[in-house]
Amino acid sequence: MNEITIFVKNEFMIKTVIATDALQLLERVTKMVKTCCPNLTVVASVDTVKAGVAAINKHDPDIVILDTKLSDGSGFDLVRHFSKPDFKIIFLSSSIDYAVKAIKFNAIDYLIKPVEEDELAVALNKAADMIRYEENMQQQALGEGIRNLNTSQRLVIKTSDQMYVVNVDEIVRVEASSNYSIFYMDDGRKIMVSKALKEYEELLFENSFHRIHKSHMFNINKMSHFDKIDGGFVVMSDGSRIPVASRKREMLLHLFDDIK
Repeated sequence: MNEITIFVKNEFMIKTVIATDALQLLERVTKMVKTCCPNLTVVASVDTVKAGVAAINKHDPDIVILDTKLSDGSGFDLVRHFSKPDFKIIFLSSSIDYAVKAIKFNAIDYLIKPVEEDELAVALNKAADMIRYEENMQQQALGEGIRNLNTSQRLVIKTSDQMYVVNVDEIVRVEASSNYSIFYMDDGRKIMVSKALKEYEELLFENSFHRIHKSHMFNINKMSHFDKIDGGFVVMSDGSRIPVASRKREMLLHLFDDIK
C-alpha cells in the first residue's frame, strides 16, 4: 500500500470524533488517521449515540467518522440530533444497504468495512477540501462585510409566546445556548428562541453578521473594537465580549490590516 499523507495545505488542525461500538475498528481507524493525516486530531472516541451527541456538542468537530450501527442505536440516530450539522460525515458500514440513506444525510463518503487506509485518506481529504473552501468563502464574506458596513433589513423572531419584527441592524449579536439562540438587541432586550444558531446563520450572514466562534455571531456594524489579549475578543457596542476562535483570529487581524 502506498504511503498517503493529506491535509498538508491546511493551516489549522482539523478536529474529528470517531463513533463506533467495535473496539477493533476504533483502534484501526484511529491508527490510520494518525498515520495518514498529520493535521487531524481525534478529540473523542465514543460507542453510543448519547455519548456521540455529548462529544459533538463539547468539541465542535469538523469531521465525524461514524459507524452506521452503535450500541444504543444507529449513526443516523446520532446525526438526527443536529438539525443542520456543522460537521462533515464519513459513514462506516459492513453493508452497502445504507448507502442511499447516507447520501440523504449529506455524507462525504460511505466506506465498507474493513476500511482501507487509502480509502479513508481520500474521504478525509475530500472533507478537508470542503472545510477549506467554506473557510475561504467565510473569510471573503467577512472581509466584504467589514468594507461595507451598512444594512437595514427586517427579521421576524418567533418565541413560544410572541413574534418580534426587528430591524437586523438593531441586533448586536446572537449567542447559541444548546438548541436555543439568544438575540441581544441594542436597546438591552434579550430574545430567546427555540432554534439553533445554525437556523439563522445563512440569513444573517448576508446582512453583515459573522460567526467567529461556534457559539457566537456578531453584527459588524455594532462592533466597538478588537481586543487581542487572551486569545482575542470582539468587543461590542453594548460592552459584551465575544471570544474569537483560534483559526479566525489571524484572519480577522489581516482583514482589518487590509482596510485602507
